[in-house]
Amino acid sequence: SLLNGVTVLTDSGNKAAVRVIGRSSFEFCAHAYYVKKHVKQHLDRQDFAAAWDFLLPIATGSRYMNEYHHPEESVLFPAPPHIAKAVNCFKEVMPRDAVDDYSYLSEFCHPNTMTLQQHYRWTTPYTIDFEDQVAFGAFGTIAGSSIQGFLAIHELLTLANEQQVKSAIVALLTAIADQHR
Repeated sequence: SLLNGVTVLTDSGNKAAVRVIGRSSFEFCAHAYYVKKHVKQHLDRQDFAAAWDFLLPIATGSRYMNEYHHPEESVLFPAPPHIAKAVNCFKEVMPRDAVDDYSYLSEFCHPNTMTLQQHYRWTTPYTIDFEDQVAFGAFGTIAGSSIQGFLAIHELLTLANEQQVKSAIVALLTAIADQHR
């Protein structure tokens, strides 16, 4: 759904929204790869306790719960992993340019001048034209990260002997490949 949303927003020229949704999609896929890699490492060593300890903050870790409902970290709501860990791990399977594009997407999501500059340009010292002036070139990275994310999720589902969702992922990846032959 995220990738479809990115496609629809790109086709409609809504670059500002593509940057936000694209960053979210990239982070989701980086997180999927991060989880797959570490769970597989623990399971390959048959260290089920380590797999559980790794998965607990993945499954229930929540800054929101810790900051607003439980003043201290708890067993039920441990501190979640920071997204930087997942993105750094994702570098293993993504081209270097993809991480640069992620950084670019992130800049346009923060409340700073980069966010505002994508909507206007100075035409004279006294005139501002509001438009979408910043060129957008991260669509390939968003699509590529999505495919890597689907592959990671597929591998996780294989470890769990899950069939239904795994089959849907195979069908989706096959459709993407067939569309570009």
